[in-house]
Amino acid sequence: MSRRRVLLGAMLLDLAVSPLFAWDVFTASLQRELGAGPTALTTVFSVGLATFMAGVLVGGRIADSVAPRRMAVVAAVGTVAGLLGSAAASSVVVLVLAFGIVLGGTTGLGYATAVRVAGTFKTGRGLALGLVVSAYAIGTAILAPAAAALLDGLGRSWTFVLLAVALGVLLVVAAVLLPAEAATAPTAESGADDRRAPRGPVVALWLAFGLGSAPALSAFAHAGQLAGSTAVAAVAVTLLNVGNFVGRLAAGPASDRVGRRATLHANSALLVVACIPLALSSTGPLALVALFLLGTQYGALSTLTPAALSDVVPRQRFGAVYGRVFTGWGIAGLLAPIAVSAVAAVTGYGVVYAAFIVIAVLAWACVASYGRMASAAVAPPIT
Repeated sequence: MSRRRVLLGAMLLDLAVSPLFAWDVFTASLQRELGAGPTALTTVFSVGLATFMAGVLVGGRIADSVAPRRMAVVAAVGTVAGLLGSAAASSVVVLVLAFGIVLGGTTGLGYATAVRVAGTFKTGRGLALGLVVSAYAIGTAILAPAAAALLDGLGRSWTFVLLAVALGVLLVVAAVLLPAEAATAPTAESGADDRRAPRGPVVALWLAFGLGSAPALSAFAHAGQLAGSTAVAAVAVTLLNVGNFVGRLAAGPASDRVGRRATLHANSALLVVACIPLALSSTGPLALVALFLLGTQYGALSTLTPAALSDVVPRQRFGAVYGRVFTGWGIAGLLAPIAVSAVAAVTGYGVVYAAFIVIAVLAWACVASYGRMASAAVAPPIT
């Protein structure tokens, strides 16, 4: 099966499993129809985030031994079921089950599958991973305005139904394009690689991913306040998302050219630079530039983490190990925005992002530790 076909399948898979982060588009309509408050609807997203992380953790391990095509079919069934359940939901409890648990978990499984496919390419893994994780960001960018337009014309139920049909078709196409056999099956030339994943570099990447993601994940939740005015919140969120896409797309091929460790160090420096204006409570254009840089750093880290991991982890175990490393992101996503909200209410956002500079330096130290330990590890052959 051709490399381009497989890569296209992984990109379509990641694009189609991205509705979780378009949740905010539906909240106003759901508040009117169900009489639910903001806190209750936020619970749906929080549960979805937790199950997405669990889906990546479990899905990565399963994807090491199950064909990507079968994984894509499971993702298709779960995504369609979750969206149809959301269309029929008459209470927040049903939304938690349908959107939060079913959709969140199966889209996490699909995300893990797509990243695993790209992360085990023999050459150009950085580029492949950049394209695949960028497709996830593009999916949310397309789905959010499309869903908003459909909500105005058709209402909540039919919007979810149409999204289920469209994403279901995309996932079926992705399944057809992806390999029908597990990628771990050894060839006569390569054999199996039974070495264990080196613990030190994996732990360092887990810490670097979690600590390095926390400032941007918090910024996504508090963009308006960081920009200095809720009036520019939409611009701030847009710049964060544009930066996220640019970082995801650019970091992979850059790491293929100049090396994974050099690119990770540059990303760590960018995080420190981005946090400084926010720590100084800058507003206006300077704050918006800082948010764009923060989004770029976060997107780049989302690509560089699996790319760096693929350099030190045996191919047969990449999915399982990536799932564990991804929990660093999940913990940061669950805890950092809430902690920032609580602390900023007392001290202000400047103090919070001054603390984030310290966290950024710690993340940079973890990157340095990864570099030292990765140089001592023998990179597994990827065939």
